[in-house]
Amino acid sequence: MFDLYRTLHRYVIREFLKIFGLSLSGLILIYVVVLFFQKMNLFSQYHAPFYLIFVYFLYKIPEVIFQWTLPYAMLLATLLTLSTFSRNSEITAMKAGGASLYRITFPLFIIALIISFFSFLGNEYLVPVTYQKTRYLLDVQVRKEQPASFFKNFKIWYRSDHRILNIRLLDSHKKVLNGFTLYQFDDNFQCTKRVDAREVQWAEGRWWSYDGTVRDFGENGATQVTPFEKIELNLGEDWDSLRRIGRNSEEMSYGELWTYIQKIQASGYDATRYLVDLYSKLSTPLLNLIMVLIGIPFALKTSRSGGVALSIGSSVMIGFAYGVIFYIFVSFGKSGVLSPFLACWIPTLLFGLAGGLTLMSIRQ
Repeated sequence: MFDLYRTLHRYVIREFLKIFGLSLSGLILIYVVVLFFQKMNLFSQYHAPFYLIFVYFLYKIPEVIFQWTLPYAMLLATLLTLSTFSRNSEITAMKAGGASLYRITFPLFIIALIISFFSFLGNEYLVPVTYQKTRYLLDVQVRKEQPASFFKNFKIWYRSDHRILNIRLLDSHKKVLNGFTLYQFDDNFQCTKRVDAREVQWAEGRWWSYDGTVRDFGENGATQVTPFEKIELNLGEDWDSLRRIGRNSEEMSYGELWTYIQKIQASGYDATRYLVDLYSKLSTPLLNLIMVLIGIPFALKTSRSGGVALSIGSSVMIGFAYGVIFYIFVSFGKSGVLSPFLACWIPTLLFGLAGGLTLMSIRQ
């Protein structure tokens, strides 16, 4: 009996992996084609050479795989594999040989767990590196911008003409620079002014600085300190010039993001949106397992009523439903309506519970 199950599992794994490879390749191709048309105007505008375009899409592939296509490839492969088995009466033959539905689908769960683990590793070590490389390629090599900003000690440093900006946190939603310091220099690179502010906000086409001090440095070492509640500040840059320098969660591993959140919170700033992204790094890889759990009962219930087209349509429907629900809950989390933990885990747990209950309802 053990040899029989081992043979059965090898067959299920082989057929699943073949379809999974084709599904993942097809989804990657579709995503890359859509991304190409999105970026085509940018590449044309700056006359980017072909090799840079090729390298850009090469760097994007890890992000496409681990953050976008992998769970849906798992779902599509599960639907297609089990639908094919059912239409060819192989499920019936396997059950007649003494194998239960749980025994038949056991290899799919093992594969899903392994892929979930590698998905986490990919998001932890590979995606942050390639995300930074694609960002540098677009900004410096394509747009020909000077690399004026860098990230050190969990702070953003930005050089602009005779100014250096130090920013603890850039809030792209509120258009606010938190924990702000401005250093003003003369032609001899001598610091003539320093401005410290709790926050600087872009509003009505101008920068407004709140709750801080201005230090003017004289030639003889004299310093004049002027506190303020609100003043207009000339940074020499508008919001569009600064919004791209923010530290994105995709650029950081789980450990780096966790440390960054601790630094932000210790400074007294709101780290809610980063907490949501942190918990997403844990919940998203588990979606590979959830998609298999959903796909098994769905495939067995619909296998007699349609073929490949129905399986693909079902994948699109389920994937779209999850994407919409996840986006809604993440929005609730970032706006403070839900805690970041619940916002990231409720959609995954809901779909997992629905798949588990449906699977238990199927006759073994």
